[in-house]
Amino acid sequence: MDARSTPPAVAERLLSIGAVARATGLSPDALRVWQKRYGFPLPQRKGSGHRLYSPGDVRRLRRIAEALARGHRPGQVVALSEPRLESLLHESSAPASSAAPLAPLAGWMSFVREHAGAELGAELLAEAGRLGPLGFIRDRVAPMIEAVGEAWSLGELGIAHEHFFSERLSDVLRSLRLPFERSPAGPRLVLAAFPGETHGLGLQIAAFLAATAGLEPHVLGADTPLAEIVAAVRARRPAAVGISISVSTGGAASRERLAELRRAVPAAIPVLVGGGGARRSRPPGGCVIVEELESAQAWMRRLAAA
Repeated sequence: MDARSTPPAVAERLLSIGAVARATGLSPDALRVWQKRYGFPLPQRKGSGHRLYSPGDVRRLRRIAEALARGHRPGQVVALSEPRLESLLHESSAPASSAAPLAPLAGWMSFVREHAGAELGAELLAEAGRLGPLGFIRDRVAPMIEAVGEAWSLGELGIAHEHFFSERLSDVLRSLRLPFERSPAGPRLVLAAFPGETHGLGLQIAAFLAATAGLEPHVLGADTPLAEIVAAVRARRPAAVGISISVSTGGAASRERLAELRRAVPAAIPVLVGGGGARRSRPPGGCVIVEELESAQAWMRRLAAA
């Protein structure tokens, strides 16, 4: 996402990245990584290219810093608006604690760096069996995806490492899903991502949760032409359609595709929209935004029961 250019008169009222770091306690590296991953903070630019931030940015970043201090993860809070941050901070002094201990991320990151697929796969399978579907995704998979993504953004991991981890995790999720699909009896859920979307992990996570909720997931994959999604819906006659949109592709183009998909799909079939870019795409009427894992699983169980 391109930063905004700023006239000199306006730039005088803005803060440098160093000043923002001092005012919020957040590192400049974190601010740069969050801009790439979550689309915030989106700085303005001096003619020299240096980043500049508004007082509103600083106010919101202070709320984010407070949420992080209370134990929330960046992926949970950075993309939230200031009102939603305020609501989150007022709900409780700390997020609900999980019954599961902290994930052994350091050891798993070592497996990623060493390309130790067998070891990483065994650890993931063991944790899935111990925590159950939702606990596994929420307390193990989500933090690990975030850790790998941030390490890549900071240059600590290469593209090959990130791809290796994504493929290994996808293999694990498929293997966990398979027993539920041997005798499918529930409603179908078509899952896809629009053209240009290369992130497929969200689809695999959704398919895994759908299968454990009693649905029959039909995964078309990432980078799927819109016409092919519509054709699959007509052929498979699903109870719902799920579209995954990442932070990198969320926006006007995704909204236009969602509107076109909504027009092409019968009104009785809901279109679910998930992923980090779901809300940024401002889905049209007739689409349901599903952001939280708990709400997604509850929605799927209701669909299966119906």
